[in-house]
Parts: sequence; structure tokens; C-alpha cells
Amino acid sequence: MSTQLPTQKHCFGRYEIELPNFMYMNSGSYSFENFSVEIVRAVRTDYPSIEKDWISYINEKTSKDSEYNVGSRIVQKNMDSNPRLILEYSNTEKNPDIGMSSLYRFHSYYLKSVPERKEWILVTGRTIEIPRPQSADGLDRELKNRTDAQMRDIKKIAYHAYPHYEQGYCLDNEYQYYPGRLEKRDSYGITWSGTTGSKDTSSYITIDVRSLNKDEQEFLDSRTSKGKLLRTFFPSTTVVVGGIKGELYTSHDKLNPTGREFQWLPSGTELGNRLKPLIMIDGEIDTRDLPPEYRDKISGEELILWILESIKMRVGGDEDILSHR
Repeated sequence: MSTQLPTQKHCFGRYEIELPNFMYMNSGSYSFENFSVEIVRAVRTDYPSIEKDWISYINEKTSKDSEYNVGSRIVQKNMDSNPRLILEYSNTEKNPDIGMSSLYRFHSYYLKSVPERKEWILVTGRTIEIPRPQSADGLDRELKNRTDAQMRDIKKIAYHAYPHYEQGYCLDNEYQYYPGRLEKRDSYGITWSGTTGSKDTSSYITIDVRSLNKDEQEFLDSRTSKGKLLRTFFPSTTVVVGGIKGELYTSHDKLNPTGREFQWLPSGTELGNRLKPLIMIDGEIDTRDLPPEYRDKISGEELILWILESIKMRVGGDEDILSHR
């Protein structure tokens, strides 16, 4: 297909995908052991007030949190480090939920500067929960250990022009993250949208990836049970995506005669195997988005199949799995 149609490769997480040139990365969110980060297409390269605006945003959020947990407040602010850090204490001591009231709870927020790109990355740290009671020194020590661990990981977000062969995860086509270990948890969701001129079109593709532990059979069943229902309505085609076997279901968009909706559900996910995570894919391809000279040559079904088969493990994307498992 790439010999017939202008295409471009994109990287996401451990994988890469080849898409027609009319599709771009709209958004992506990633969740790891110590933090989560959202990448959006619009990155402000000239934003002199971002630090001030970020502080105002966190202050406003903390103020709203204190309406539910009275006494919540900012307990630490470091605007000299990179990433910048604001730490919020969420006072759950009088929360009627016994599980919540037995914990010290902290929310950490980070603002990472990327000087070589003149860009900023907003990162949310994993909620820090420490059992009550603790001595003041013990609490401070444990809190510092947790925020230091988050900082160390966030500092490892780096800029690498794509294509590259760096280990770990692509956060988009420019940023990459590798903590130097195998993450205990990872999940991410990416959306690419179609565009003609300055307008978004009905074409899109969404991919969700989550590594599952051996005790998550119930979660796997809940996410893939829809496939059993789809089998009663639509014929399926077996397609291998990223080395994982699955079933592709396609249907006509009832409101758009040139649109083909699709869903790919895995049958080859393996609990506890990082090389066989749970991958869920859905979207729509509208052949009207193709350049005019291609619209009658390529069907929506052909393009969907080709896109899915283009999804491969990125070179370097599995090195941490192979070296740490």
C-alpha cells in the first residue's frame, strides 16, 4: 500500500504504525508506575507565563479538593528543580471511607522543561498513599523517597527525533521514556485523526494498550467479551497486530456511505507476558479523505487491513522486556 499511497510512520509506546498522510496524532495518554503524562498535538513553544499559570491551576485544584477533604493544602513547592514540583496533601483523616482515612494521601504535580525544544511537559505523579500513623520524621522520609523516585523517572523523558531505536516507550514521535527497568505497570491510549485542509474528518483510529498481570483474567474477559457479541452480527477476519492474533470486524457507517467502521479484538493476549499485552483498536476510515486519484483504487476495508498489519513492535521497544524478564 505504501507504494500506492503517500504514508508516514508514527511511533507509540512500544510500537510503530504506518498511516496515510492525511492522518495525524491527535492525542495520547500514558500511565506508568510513577507518573502519567498526556501528549497533545498543540505544544506551545513560546509561553513565558506557563510557570505562573501552572501554579495558579494547581492552587485552584487544591482549593476545590479542600471542599471535600477539609484541610487539604500545598505542602511543598520547588520551582528551581527540573521538573518543577508542587505537592498537595489531601486530608483524608476524617473521610468516612475507612480505607481512605487510614492513609496519608499526597498528589504530586510536575512541570518539566525541555530547553533544547523550548517546550514544557505537564506530568502528574502517581498518588502517594502512606499508612497512618507515622512519626513526623518517618512520614517525611517516606514522602521524600516516593517523590524522588517519581522525579528520577520523569527526568528520563527525553527528546529523540523519530525514527530512532531508543529503548522503552515512544510518548509521541518526538519524546521517549525509558526508566532503566521493566515497569511494574504500563498502559497507554493514542488517537489519530484524519484531516483535509484545516478540518478534521470522520476518519480516526484509537489504540489502547495495557500490560496485564497473571491475576487479571477477569479484567481481560470484561474487555474482550464484546467480541462474542460482534460474532453474532458481523463476519470477522483474523489479523495479526503487533505479533498478537485477533479478529477484525468491519461495518458500514449508517450515516456515511463512504465510511467503514472497524474494531479489532485480540485473541492472543497472554496474562503476565509483556510481549502479548491487551491491545484494543477501533476506528473509522472514510475513503473520501484519500487524495482524489486514490479514492477509486483503494477500498476502506483494504486500507483498514493494511493499517492494522503495519503495526509492529518498534526496534528497541522490547529490549527492556527481553533484558529484565
